[in-house]
Amino acid sequence: MEEDDFIDIYDDRGKILCEKVPLDGLNPYKNQAALEILHSLRRTALIDISELENTLRTGEVGGTMNVGCECQIPGRELDLELLDRIDEIAARVKKLLEIAPNDDTRVEVADSLMVIQIPSRSFLVATDSSQAYLKPATAIVRAICEIFELGIFDGIEMVKAAVLGRYPQMTAPNGALSALLSFPTQVEGGANAYRGIMVNHIIALTNRRTFDAAALSSVLEHAAVFESGAALGAYGRYHLFGLAYQGLNANNMVWELLKDHGKGGRITDLIDDVLERALRDRIIEVEREMASGYRLYAAKDAARWNAYASAGLMAAAIQNAGVMRSGQGIPSAMLFYNDLLVMQTGLPGVDFGRALGTATLYEYLTHNTYGGGEPGTFSAEHPATRGSKGFIIPCAAAAMCLDAGTQMYPPEMTSGKMFKLREILPELKDPVKRIAEAAAAFKEVV
Repeated sequence: MEEDDFIDIYDDRGKILCEKVPLDGLNPYKNQAALEILHSLRRTALIDISELENTLRTGEVGGTMNVGCECQIPGRELDLELLDRIDEIAARVKKLLEIAPNDDTRVEVADSLMVIQIPSRSFLVATDSSQAYLKPATAIVRAICEIFELGIFDGIEMVKAAVLGRYPQMTAPNGALSALLSFPTQVEGGANAYRGIMVNHIIALTNRRTFDAAALSSVLEHAAVFESGAALGAYGRYHLFGLAYQGLNANNMVWELLKDHGKGGRITDLIDDVLERALRDRIIEVEREMASGYRLYAAKDAARWNAYASAGLMAAAIQNAGVMRSGQGIPSAMLFYNDLLVMQTGLPGVDFGRALGTATLYEYLTHNTYGGGEPGTFSAEHPATRGSKGFIIPCAAAAMCLDAGTQMYPPEMTSGKMFKLREILPELKDPVKRIAEAAAAFKEVV
């Protein structure tokens, strides 16, 4: 980091939250709020007990279809009143999962949803995140079998299949139990687990608050970059600046861009503003002027230029979705913002061109190939969106918060459980404010 790498963080009302925060205070390894968010996500599993009860009652277990279940086993149905005894099941699950009495194991119940957090100590010997699935699943199955006194011939295999699906016959669980992070065998490539959370899930976890969705998604994205080793050396500064300006509204840039150009503004107006700011703050300079009057620019600080450009990208996505109250055009807005930015400046676009390439494929798959493909159903780990690490999905998540119900698969349909989960996990609330406060606290001990 450099000596002048300090930023101010503002909220979604343009109000300052903390001043002159050292950039390193946003490091996901050092920011206490970011650490709590990431740790909470990786140790959380959830299961709808009402869904589990219905699955057992009909004998529909182990299916692989996304819609409905093609696998039904007549004669092996189980009629268990699980919902009536959900608190008893939860208490027994907690006792089974505890490593030591009164450790940080959590089992909470919200209506029919059971939220389970395995103890932090279990990660000391963990090799991956599979235990977030397997330990809660095993505890639930055992608790149900004990409470309802099921023997080896009484359908315990059906309980297991209802909770975990066909695993380990299949490479990943596909039963009633799920977790926030994808099962390791579903993650394509190392250090991508934090990038596997669907855009709609992020929208639900932040209760459709635009800047909160940007912050949470950015923390996940850049944490994955740090985990992979891609943020070592100078690249650490590059990604932290991106997290600050695009995800946390550093120096109020995203908010001001939206305020000045949100009504009647065009993508080109946002680009002009970003360019003016970068020149004013001496992030870039005019390298030479052509005979036609066209100017070529040079970046004096490539990391800061990328941060400014990525803030403009966030504003372009939010503006586009907000104007038409629909999220379908978000990939197109990101595509043309980057394309026009490069043509106007001669400088690299966001993420050194990777954001443009990613947005191009993202736009293609949400507009052409599938027909019903929608920005909210993708994750950063999807082959279409993984190309740019940290700079595309946060824009999609933030802008999709402004969709007014135009999508076939809105968050309320795909991520209903996540809205409830947010109420149970306080560390997911107000991420911008919490991360800013943690960064300010870090300032005191630098």
